[in-house]
Amino acid sequence: MTVDELARAANLMVSTVRLYQHRGLLPPPTKRGRIAWYGEPHLNRLRLIASLQVRGFSLASIRELVDGMDRGDSLRAILGLSGGPSTWTPEPPGTVSLTQLAEALPHAELTPELVQRVVSLGLVELAPDGATVIVRSPSFLRIGSELGALGVPADVILDQYEALRADADRIAERFTELFRTHLWEPFAEEGMPAERVRSMVDTLERLGPLAEGVVIMALRHALQERAENFARAEAERLGVDVPRPGPHRAEPA
Repeated sequence: MTVDELARAANLMVSTVRLYQHRGLLPPPTKRGRIAWYGEPHLNRLRLIASLQVRGFSLASIRELVDGMDRGDSLRAILGLSGGPSTWTPEPPGTVSLTQLAEALPHAELTPELVQRVVSLGLVELAPDGATVIVRSPSFLRIGSELGALGVPADVILDQYEALRADADRIAERFTELFRTHLWEPFAEEGMPAERVRSMVDTLERLGPLAEGVVIMALRHALQERAENFARAEAERLGVDVPRPGPHRAEPA
């Protein structure tokens, strides 16, 4: 589209499109000779700007938002969440050599098939130099190393990660739906007023740790129950009588 065609598609004056471009709200067009060409992304950006303006956002606020989107900033950075570590903080990746990776997984044979599976799961990325590996989740590498040292095979560790990631996706979907139904939709029905954006950001920031806390609590209870049931089943198989614990009583002062 030419600038005239873009303006007509967005129901705007050409001067308005040029203003947005001058203020950095619109990505630069593609130049072919002396003609500037615009595409669907430019039209979508204009529609986003119009939608945000209707909701009371200033051009300066919109510029800050779209700049973050163009830089590929995380949700945390775009929304201005607090600077401390939290649910919304991406784990910083690490870089190790293939030798260091092998040393971190001493009980695993780094076959091409194993490396390819780890890459396909998004856990690591082979660096362009071919001699180093970008570890997307150093904490998983540490946990995997400890599980391997306990005797768990590498392929089993990856099987469990894949299954647990699928479970985690379902849990995350539950909390996303909770946020959408009980918090976001009422906000959207009010027209997404600009003065309430900060409170919505605060709500989102609080929801992450609450979700983590509930999941950790539920997992801890489930692990305790499963461990006790396993121990009792093994005791019964071995003919050992293990009395059930009575109700907890506080020690006398």
